[in-house]
Amino acid sequence: MMAKVSYKGWWVVILCVILGSFLGVFLQRFTATERLFRNIIDVGFNVKNLDLIVIDLGFRLYIRANLGSLIGGIFGVLVLR
Repeated sequence: MMAKVSYKGWWVVILCVILGSFLGVFLQRFTATERLFRNIIDVGFNVKNLDLIVIDLGFRLYIRANLGSLIGGIFGVLVLR
């Protein structure tokens, strides 16, 4: 028999990680906290100019992880319990 897996509260963890990342990026702007909240992971890609005949567009996607992301994830897991 398979165990039932509940995905009911994982949106709380994801939301806390996203909000923690925003807080970490905000705290990078201050000189007192910029060393603590520097980006641990900074990956992505940037398509600056994609020129199709009808449309001209660009696209950029980056994933940043910092101390705020870690704190947000831990807080989200604690809220789930």
